[in-house]
Amino acid sequence: MTSNYSTIDWRETMNGVSIDCSLDIAIHPANSSIILLTVPGVDGSVDGYDNKYVRIADSIQATIGAAIVRIANPFITSFHWESNLRQALDYIANHAAEITNHTDYEIRLMAHSAGAAVAAQIAWEYPRISRLLLVNPATKLDIEAIKSGLEKLSDRPITILMGGADPNFDDNQQLIDELKLGNIKLEIARSADHNFSGENFSIFLESPLQYLFD
Repeated sequence: MTSNYSTIDWRETMNGVSIDCSLDIAIHPANSSIILLTVPGVDGSVDGYDNKYVRIADSIQATIGAAIVRIANPFITSFHWESNLRQALDYIANHAAEITNHTDYEIRLMAHSAGAAVAAQIAWEYPRISRLLLVNPATKLDIEAIKSGLEKLSDRPITILMGGADPNFDDNQQLIDELKLGNIKLEIARSADHNFSGENFSIFLESPLQYLFD
């Protein structure tokens, strides 16, 4: 499917120090009111290992016809974990008509690792985000902020997809047990590592269709 690559450029300022920031973004437009937004882990590329996010986009467009927005997730500083996702969501808000051919739209968000941790924390601020798929969230970034964010998302379906061999598995299991929220579904791939490598790679590729478009 056709995609348009571009960059988002902005400046971050903290304690009087300014940083020039840039984020790679790829758009797969479609005549659809649904946008799938994919967010990789820290320093993940817009296409992903073995073009995994390109392959997800092509699959979703072929089967569902949704518009797709893919972003990279470059590390800025430890004070700016949220910046890339916020910039992407602002971009979508400003270009929704071009991306979807609709003025009313919803975002279904797939995020991995650090991207999933940030999404869990801030998605409640964005009512356009209707469903979330969080793959191996990096809970060690700030588990209390993640817990607080998820509590504020109690009105939206959330799937947390965990690899049984992921180092954050026990933390995520404990988090879900403590939250006791009926809108959160935990799915476990017992042999999968943090990146769903090897024989589990297909689970990662198929997960958006299974959990965001079921």
